[in-house]
Amino acid sequence: MRMRAILFSTTACVVLLGMNLASPVAATQTQEDEAFSAFRVIRYISSLPAHRGQTCYGLVLADDNGVPTKVRALSDHYPPLCYAGESRHAQPRLMQWAFEAAEAAALHGKEKGAIDELSEFLPQDRLAEVVLPPVAISAAELDKLQRVVIGAGINYAEHRDEVGVNTSGELLLFPKPVVPTGPYAPVRAGMQIGEIPARPVLLLDYEVELGLVLLEDLNLRQLPSSYDAFIDKVAFFVVNDVSDREPIILDDETGYTRGKSHPTYLPIGPWMVRGSQLRPRTMNEGDHSLQIGLEVYEATASPDNVQSRQLAGTDAMLRGPWAIVRYMSEMLARGRIICMRDAYGNPRYLHDADGVIPAGSLIITGTPGGTAIREPGLWQKAELFLRGGFSLEAARQIFVEDAEHDIGATAYLEGGDRVESWVEYLGRQRWSVVADAEREPYGISGAGACEPGSRPHPVSDK
Repeated sequence: MRMRAILFSTTACVVLLGMNLASPVAATQTQEDEAFSAFRVIRYISSLPAHRGQTCYGLVLADDNGVPTKVRALSDHYPPLCYAGESRHAQPRLMQWAFEAAEAAALHGKEKGAIDELSEFLPQDRLAEVVLPPVAISAAELDKLQRVVIGAGINYAEHRDEVGVNTSGELLLFPKPVVPTGPYAPVRAGMQIGEIPARPVLLLDYEVELGLVLLEDLNLRQLPSSYDAFIDKVAFFVVNDVSDREPIILDDETGYTRGKSHPTYLPIGPWMVRGSQLRPRTMNEGDHSLQIGLEVYEATASPDNVQSRQLAGTDAMLRGPWAIVRYMSEMLARGRIICMRDAYGNPRYLHDADGVIPAGSLIITGTPGGTAIREPGLWQKAELFLRGGFSLEAARQIFVEDAEHDIGATAYLEGGDRVESWVEYLGRQRWSVVADAEREPYGISGAGACEPGSRPHPVSDK
């Protein structure tokens, strides 16, 4: 599927015992919102004597403006929810147990001693080490199609307009095969992709999004019977679809995966909420409209200089999660299986040949307007075409070089910048950009890795 712009195509691109979720942003609450409550499930490294150094699933008891401060381990209800090293149980099973344990903890919350014994405060100066991504996915699972990460792009009208992409009613979908990192871990700027002299990524962009994890396998050939049946089988969290814009600008057909598949380009969390409790409202589905936003603290500016870059409601989303899944099902019924090359040149797919998206896989639903990338104006386009000898490819290359040469005049992220992003009721991320010191090329370029008609099949982990 090819998304055409006039010149350039680019993408995207808890309550315990009945307490209410605190919104991580200052916003006027409706009566409906004030009554909204849910269980906030977090994954973290415990300091409790019984679980010291172990990975635990827990319940968020308190937060400071969307940053978790106090949690309660859920191991009394399911002992495997705290473990050392690698768990013997698959992540989808652990997540199911965690939500069941969170409900049980609330129902039996009068057992004050048990709550106190398993509760602890998170060290706020070590959140990057302690707060883990709520969903664990390994590189091996991604390589074997045992888990996938699916991106939906150009899913807000404001973002579509700012990048000048005409989707003609279609939805941009792409694989993003990246191991998730925590909401407070640094994002590394990485190295330039392609067979060119190695240099740091300069056009580093942010994209705050509503993300979800599948708690059960999803068969696109046999979808759940309704929105209600679907929404009970997912959980939601904050995600940032970090992107290197250069490959996306230069290759508007398959550059999305290459520009988005660098390690650390997928911070998620801090916690997750079951879909049946959250039911985010989008244009055609759901109940609760959630605010979604992002701020940047530039390293070169004064410490108090914060720039609000993105702010919208999920009800501005063109296709909600259920509509995205139904769209993928319709594409599969027409025989379309999307394949794009990653930063290493390897083929990546949205799902296997049977149309099954495995439990534990992620879907990220698109970003609002306010990203760093912008479609050039009419006169700038004319100038670029002239300088590029009336070649589209040359004009795009000049556009990239101009932006990189005058990076300080753009909104792209630079080393030392701090990003804070949130989705209402789902917490706040807070991470900084770190420039890699390595000077080796990252990935390759070249066509042919995605063969026409190729039929991907997962590699069994049995």
